[in-house]
Amino acid sequence: MNYLIITAGGKGERIKLKENKIFADLNNQPLIYWTLKIFEDNQIVDKIILSARKEDIKKINIIIKKHQFKKIMAIIEASNLRQESTFKVLKWLKSKTDKKDLVGVHNAVNLFVSDKEIKEVYKAAKEYKAALLAYQAKDTVKISNKKNIVEFTPLRKFSWYAQTPQVANFGDLWKAFIKADKDKFISTDDTQLLERIGIKAKIVPCSYLNFKITFPEDLILAKEVLKVFFT
Repeated sequence: MNYLIITAGGKGERIKLKENKIFADLNNQPLIYWTLKIFEDNQIVDKIILSARKEDIKKINIIIKKHQFKKIMAIIEASNLRQESTFKVLKWLKSKTDKKDLVGVHNAVNLFVSDKEIKEVYKAAKEYKAALLAYQAKDTVKISNKKNIVEFTPLRKFSWYAQTPQVANFGDLWKAFIKADKDKFISTDDTQLLERIGIKAKIVPCSYLNFKITFPEDLILAKEVLKVFFT
């Protein structure tokens, strides 16, 4: 069984909207609709669990019912941090899944991930124990210290921007999140938690279209992407 956790609990403050950005309009549909539709239509993902703020759950349920999305198992109330929210879903899943089942974690506003990319990242996770979608850095990356002084420059050909889904088997994800919780270690990237228990994820290259909508200009770009590539 292949599961997917969609994290939709953010406030979207950086995009400067009055409501959660998952409800921002894109071609007369909320952003979350496009993400749910991708995975509803995909043949690899069997079941979906959403993590969302309490005040957004009713609205999300209306969208699910309206479009008859059948893969959603549950909507779990999100915590303040994304990592805590994902851990909460894993706790809910623990009695319902086998430790060898694959579980992906996906940002609710990465809505242009392709069907092929989803299949490839789950396939890679099965082979390598963990995998993530990422695209290669187009520009030179600089690593700085706290004072913004450059410490070193990694080779661009080895530099990647991590995207989602990020996938591993349930047992390894559980160990990774348990250790992070015990150590009070916080990350914005699920595969970093896996690295801390000795599991190195396989990078599956993805299109630059698989970007996270974070800032107002990302929403403008998303409208153009939908117009050019999906109509």
